[in-house]
Amino acid sequence: MKKLFIILVLSSSISNAQWIQKSSCKKSAEKITNAAIESIANLEYLSAMGIAKAALLLDPNCGCAQLVLAAVSSPNPNWGSQKSKLEAIDVSKLSAEEKTWHSFLMTSREDRPDVAKSAMAEHPESPLINWLATTPADFNTFKTFAEKFPEQASASYNMMSYAYLRGDYGEPNQEMAMDYVERSQQMHYGPNSYDSMAEHYASIGEYQKALELQLKAVDFAQFGSPYWNFARIYYAKVNQEDISKQLIKNQKEAQDAITANDYETYSKFMHPDINHMTGDSNLSPFYTFNKASFERERVITWKSFELENMDVNYSPDMKTAVLTFYASGSYIFNDTDKEVAYSTRGSSVWVNTDQGWKIMHSSWAPNKNGVGIPE
Repeated sequence: MKKLFIILVLSSSISNAQWIQKSSCKKSAEKITNAAIESIANLEYLSAMGIAKAALLLDPNCGCAQLVLAAVSSPNPNWGSQKSKLEAIDVSKLSAEEKTWHSFLMTSREDRPDVAKSAMAEHPESPLINWLATTPADFNTFKTFAEKFPEQASASYNMMSYAYLRGDYGEPNQEMAMDYVERSQQMHYGPNSYDSMAEHYASIGEYQKALELQLKAVDFAQFGSPYWNFARIYYAKVNQEDISKQLIKNQKEAQDAITANDYETYSKFMHPDINHMTGDSNLSPFYTFNKASFERERVITWKSFELENMDVNYSPDMKTAVLTFYASGSYIFNDTDKEVAYSTRGSSVWVNTDQGWKIMHSSWAPNKNGVGIPE
């Protein structure tokens, strides 16, 4: 009884947008299933799956909810379950619209655009069937859909915001992009429009605002949220200066540990699953730098070693950093006490892992008229 009460509360608070005109589901599950389709349109597949499962609790034979579960599954023939879920549905019990959706999903990705056009001719007043014909390859299809079905236009407005931002409707128009994503938010309470607005702000370099909006998307269901990745990126962008300072500090501390032959200190910058490859300034072949490197007999002793003019650059996802720098100092040969002036340039690659920033690669070469380490 408690489960039924929760589902009935859900059904009274979900979107009123009617996506399918006639369903094979009982009335108690039909409204919930429409909300699931609304979530699919807004690219909120995990929400759609949960809502569809709620509908199936009320009506185990709800074909539309079964189609939702198939639609959000992967069509990849090697590992996806979409085809098997579609084959398990009793097509004879589906409504005409549901049968058309089933046929569309059973069609190859290449043939779906043509199938969608034929389906629209057969069901011109069905929002669901008309939605199947929308495509990012032609943003005008979203504009057409929104004009024809204004009550189901939330997802179209979201997609249109990208079109305005990119200039698909003429000159890029950031103001119109923000206006349309706000319209989407007003019509549909879900995380994807916040993710979109965050992306719009990120595109103009306003990462603090992007982070705030992305965290709103995460807040809908934080565990395993698909929106965490960009939240981490925006957080790193906001804190890029501090991260760069820490990476420079890490590089200096790691290098001090190498020159002092201090493996214990150096090891905290290593990751057990990362093979640190390095190339020395004597231009010998690349090799793996690990604990054994600290155990080799040393032919030189460093008198001084300084890293200078350090710079940090990041990959777009902020998970990889490339440090470039120059090094100067001097060392003596242990068997002759001969002192050599040292002058090189170098670079290193650091990766942001679940254990923090770890070193992955480094490379050194003598400066012009400079000297590196001996062979």
